[in-house]
Amino acid sequence: MSAGNSNIAELRDVKMQFEEKKVLDGLSLTVRPQDRLVIMGQSGSGKSTILRLILGILQPNSGSIFFKQFEITRLPRRKLQQVRRKIGMVYQYSALLSSRTVRDNVALPLEELTDKSREEIDEIVDQKLELVGMKDSKDGLPSELSGGMKKRVSLARALVMEPELILFDEPVAGLDPVIASVIDELIISLSEKSKVTSITVTHEMGSAFRIGTRMAMLYQGKIIEDAEPEKFKQSANPVVAQFLSGSTEGPILEGSQDAIATK
Repeated sequence: MSAGNSNIAELRDVKMQFEEKKVLDGLSLTVRPQDRLVIMGQSGSGKSTILRLILGILQPNSGSIFFKQFEITRLPRRKLQQVRRKIGMVYQYSALLSSRTVRDNVALPLEELTDKSREEIDEIVDQKLELVGMKDSKDGLPSELSGGMKKRVSLARALVMEPELILFDEPVAGLDPVIASVIDELIISLSEKSKVTSITVTHEMGSAFRIGTRMAMLYQGKIIEDAEPEKFKQSANPVVAQFLSGSTEGPILEGSQDAIATK
């Protein structure tokens, strides 16, 4: 079974639960080339789980997950590792190794996954650090960097393997509004320059609407709205409307089933 080449990623009828907690309940979602897809939803709704499933870190209870023509859920380990090289990941807390310099953190995927020479690696690292405005900090340690700078370094690291898809897990969590805007702009410009597709998981509204060319709302294990930003804002779904307004009145707090009208 193949997803064909038209989508970069696709989840089909994915179910996922951890012990008794049902996280995804028949979720389907497609990601097209050069989408900047933003997945929104409440804390703990399973947004980050979707990213881990695409990476093959987690296996679903049922359903299929594709990256291009490859069915992630069925790949042997070696093939999965090859496919993962085409997927970059920027973790919520940057996940930099504290004992290694900025240069060494960014070089790590190239050292572990390729047979490039030290000179070739240095050239790629310099290029990616320059893209994110961090070349002057390459000899520093993560402890010497601000939160926003760490995020830039982790973005450079995600780019070194020339991925076709980058996954962002809460990219502006814990950053002040100005630095958050800088990171948003960086994600947009890098996506456009590198022609890379991205999936961003966030519950920060301002950031979501700055970054996204497409928005998807995850609620009670399913995607209940999937639209371009302007259409998404006008959604008639009461869950989406409540989430966007931040109102305490509405189906989210009631856990109402009525709002889950899948399209």
